[in-house]
Amino acid sequence: MAKLPDLDQIIAFLAVAEALSFRRAAERLAVDQSALSRRIKDLEHRVGCPLLTRTTHAVRLTDSGRSFYEANSSLVTSLSSAVDRARRIARGQSGSLSIAYMTFASVRLLPEALRRFAGTHPDVAVKLAYERTQAQKLSLARGTVDLGLMLGPFEHSDFETAELTREPLVALMREDHVLAGLAAPTLADIAAHDLVLGDEAQWDFYRGIVVDHFAAKGLVPRISQEAPSLTGIIGLVRAGIGATLVPAVMRDAVPPGLVLRPIADATSPIVTLAVWRRPAGGPVAEMVAALTAVAAGR
Repeated sequence: MAKLPDLDQIIAFLAVAEALSFRRAAERLAVDQSALSRRIKDLEHRVGCPLLTRTTHAVRLTDSGRSFYEANSSLVTSLSSAVDRARRIARGQSGSLSIAYMTFASVRLLPEALRRFAGTHPDVAVKLAYERTQAQKLSLARGTVDLGLMLGPFEHSDFETAELTREPLVALMREDHVLAGLAAPTLADIAAHDLVLGDEAQWDFYRGIVVDHFAAKGLVPRISQEAPSLTGIIGLVRAGIGATLVPAVMRDAVPPGLVLRPIADATSPIVTLAVWRRPAGGPVAEMVAALTAVAAGR
């Protein structure tokens, strides 16, 4: 198989074909005229036919040369665009980004970070997917999402993490609930009353954190009802079915008629992590920076 032309040879030919002058083409490319002539001769040798006719007074395209020019005239522009696009993606200025998030990240952290990110990276297409923490780990491993916002802890040599928030567990209840009369109920106080929690199917990881808080005090929570979504949990709490436990981030989204109370002896924080596969692509790194800034209150 004949060796294909080099890019430098094609660029040299395009310059001569457009200028119809070796001298002007050489000046445009900032190369020696004799070097330019050698590139054209090598190109014609590889193509297998003359592309230009040369006289002491003029340079003309042959029919083959005209066809070759028409087929390659957009090559440099396309290549330049491809290089620029690759650089913009590497800098996080273009491309796409898939983010999976768990419930509590959607209260303030993710929406604020998305607003910041969209303002500085309008050409990055962001796709969001709600996934519980355990499901996010599988999605990250399979490569179906680029970035996960999950509950910690999480450690894996293939992934990098950034701790975004570390918040206390608080109690959420109706204003007229008996626990609302306590400035800071204990876990024992809460265990004496009905509790609404997320169901096992959707809330397994977080539910385990909550139950572990009680277990550390030798207590078993009295779970009166379960729901698959935060909306459902809050609805049950508003109906007086029971209180629930949430991270302190919910202070930014307490519905009317409900109140939050700190828990006196809940000492283990709820940690939210950003998790991504090493190494981070441009859009991932830029989004993590936005999330970190929001979390820091900047």
